[in-house]
Amino acid sequence: MVHVLACLVLLFCAVLYKYRAKTLKGSVPMHKGHLPLIGSTHLAIMDRLRGKSAFVHFVYNQVQQNGYKSFAWSAVGGRMGVVILEKEDIKFALKDNFNNFVKAPGFLENFSGLLGQGIFNSNGDVWKQQRVVMAQMFNRRQLRERMSLVFGAHSQDLVDLLKKTELGEAVNIMPFFYHFTFDCINSVAFNRDVNSLGGNEKDVAFQKAFDVIQHGILGRFMIPWWKLYRFMQLSSERGIVKGLEVVNAYVEDVVDQYFEKDGSLKEDAIVDDRTMTGLFLDNARSSGIVYDRVFIRDMILNTVIAGRDSTGSALTSCIEYLCYHPEWQDKLHEEAKACFGGMQEALTFDDVEGVSPVAEAVFLEAIRLHPAVPANEKLCLEDTEFPSGVKVPAGVGVNWLPYVTNRYKKLWGDDAEEFNPERWMDGRTYDDFMHPSFNAGPRLCLGKSMAILEGKIALLTLFANFKFSMREGFVPRMKPSITWQLDSNGLEVLVHPV
Repeated sequence: MVHVLACLVLLFCAVLYKYRAKTLKGSVPMHKGHLPLIGSTHLAIMDRLRGKSAFVHFVYNQVQQNGYKSFAWSAVGGRMGVVILEKEDIKFALKDNFNNFVKAPGFLENFSGLLGQGIFNSNGDVWKQQRVVMAQMFNRRQLRERMSLVFGAHSQDLVDLLKKTELGEAVNIMPFFYHFTFDCINSVAFNRDVNSLGGNEKDVAFQKAFDVIQHGILGRFMIPWWKLYRFMQLSSERGIVKGLEVVNAYVEDVVDQYFEKDGSLKEDAIVDDRTMTGLFLDNARSSGIVYDRVFIRDMILNTVIAGRDSTGSALTSCIEYLCYHPEWQDKLHEEAKACFGGMQEALTFDDVEGVSPVAEAVFLEAIRLHPAVPANEKLCLEDTEFPSGVKVPAGVGVNWLPYVTNRYKKLWGDDAEEFNPERWMDGRTYDDFMHPSFNAGPRLCLGKSMAILEGKIALLTLFANFKFSMREGFVPRMKPSITWQLDSNGLEVLVHPV
């Protein structure tokens, strides 16, 4: 019986594959190494076994080895997609024809347990409503009067911790940055005084659980039968279930500050309209919209995750590249001395805005090479022809990968793979479709300015006090994850007081 069922499944996949392959015939090349039935899956699995981000490095290798400007791929079960690299094609999908490209049902389902219907896991009016409210949080006044003060204070906490390290002893600096950004986003978005930098067990446990969940969700995109794994509590699905127990319990404690268990708003709830929760609850009062516990839970998780991972990843990459390019550490140190101006207080918005080009250039260049979200996908709703001539039928996924686009020599020149902050100096900028690390178009990251400010203040505070070198023989290695992360060994560096 089992053999019969397996044969039927294979037959179904074969028919589906043949049908879906016909829809792309002649419009875009299928990549080299593609196989019937399993499609591109074997290549992605091989990259994952090498400890790389399966899909990201699969696409990167195809572009580097075969010179594709776009190509098609498929996976077990008949799933197909088209990778786009040309700037005008990315602009077409992310802005010009925005409504024709949505987050696919499979994508939403894979993330539903973690992100619910939060802003990163929703389409249409649900997404738009959240974005309108959240946008009020990220304005110049908030950056100057609240956020920069938080970033400055926590950057000093970071320095105090690093001063405790033994001279000549290697330290894994990566967790420091993720704890730093976690503490910052909780403070600026929810006015919560958390202390993962200080080792608070609940705060640290939440972050560990989230990382386990991320790793597990990535596997769902490669294994169409993951629901069977979940039912049987096998493989990474067991880790996702256990991780969600920790994550949900942590966030429920936050929601309890505002809501009764029956979902009604607490009469004595303190609502600060400068925080994300306050903005939504204030919006509820003025518009008549009812936000329940589940909605607030989803909003909190989406905000915390974005605020932690984007800048935490970027700062880790900054130190990694700066260890290979100590000349930029010298430039940062000089700029930091100028920004501090001999004072000992924490840096603020006015201390760094417009006068820290080196810090901003280093931060943006690190994000260019290691974008926090290295790959994205949308579902094409209607038959579409892109500016480059690529034709994508309805029901097929469209992928753009900041990790690959940001290293595309046609856009960035022959030194596209090299760390060169000079390309950002003297006021030079690049449009979001050439550098989609913060997404682009209507979904452009609301926190982009916040992340850059946070990164600059952290870098300047660090390099006013230290320089860094890689532990001899240490080689940073990334781990398969939804966001860009190094493996559990992190980034081992020596901290040198200056």
